[in-house]
Amino acid sequence: MEKTTRNQRVIASFKRHILFIVLFWILGVILGALYYMISPKYYRATAAILKPIGSIEGLDVATKSKTTEKQDTGTELFMSILTSRRMYDDIIHKFNLPSVYGISNIDRVREILQASCSISSSSQRVISISVIDRDPTRAAEIANFFWENLDKLLQEMTITTAKKNRIFIEERLATTGKTLAMLQEQLNHLQQGNKLLAIKDTGEISTLATELMTKLSEKKLELEKLKRIYQPDQPEVLLLAAEIRDLQNEIDRLTSYQTKLTQILRELKAQESLYSFLTNQLETAKLDETKNTPFIQVLDRAIPPQKVYSPDVKKIIIVISGIVIGIGIIVLFFDVLRFLGSI
Repeated sequence: MEKTTRNQRVIASFKRHILFIVLFWILGVILGALYYMISPKYYRATAAILKPIGSIEGLDVATKSKTTEKQDTGTELFMSILTSRRMYDDIIHKFNLPSVYGISNIDRVREILQASCSISSSSQRVISISVIDRDPTRAAEIANFFWENLDKLLQEMTITTAKKNRIFIEERLATTGKTLAMLQEQLNHLQQGNKLLAIKDTGEISTLATELMTKLSEKKLELEKLKRIYQPDQPEVLLLAAEIRDLQNEIDRLTSYQTKLTQILRELKAQESLYSFLTNQLETAKLDETKNTPFIQVLDRAIPPQKVYSPDVKKIIIVISGIVIGIGIIVLFFDVLRFLGSI
């Protein structure tokens, strides 16, 4: 009889413990829901880019193993830039994170940003960039800024032979352009300083010079005839001598003009040919630079997430349930032992 009464008390205690566990679980769920409602919400946005497969200067890709090494080197380059302090500082200044976080210490802001960002490389040729932030739009913008800034930094920092060649050609092209402008200015000044403005062909100048020299010879012959007839101070002789001097000055001026014009035109033609050659070479250098610079292939652009990443209500319920179940198992275990008479 006493044993029966004892068992009934144990069973009653067992039932009370079960009810207590159920009520405790319900209370825990309610508290967890309240915590979820009042706690700040965090969102995670993810962007994905492909690992580089473009050529990288200085690596021989003749064999398959070396091709793999080249690709790995490109991936290391991407990862190094994505996780660099330069990248994080650009993000901090771009989105004014000290104001967003309410922290003036830039080192602390950088630590918080690094903790909220995750950059990983998978075996499927994909680099994932995840950003956690209280603002879903800002989280997506930061994730996209990673690969946008990566592309910009690659253009600035990737120094290849093709890029050096392109810079050299651009400098020579600029110098040649200045030389062409200077020669054209000299040509215009030379033509404006002479009456023969319409003559740009040295062949025409030679023909005109020949005609003037022929006319000069005729005038000299005519002067010799007049000197035999008239005195040197006669008006006819003086006028003809002045005309001969004018012709001689015109021939001298024309000869000097022809010499300068020939020199300028020869140099102008050479510089125009060089400018055309450099222009074609610049296009080729730009193509070579593009081939030798890794480019960004975006697989997935980050979009503002709608699902709350943290706190996770499911995890809260699971943790509470686990704690309650664990406590319940221990309590019920002792109830079973009492029922069996072990304690």
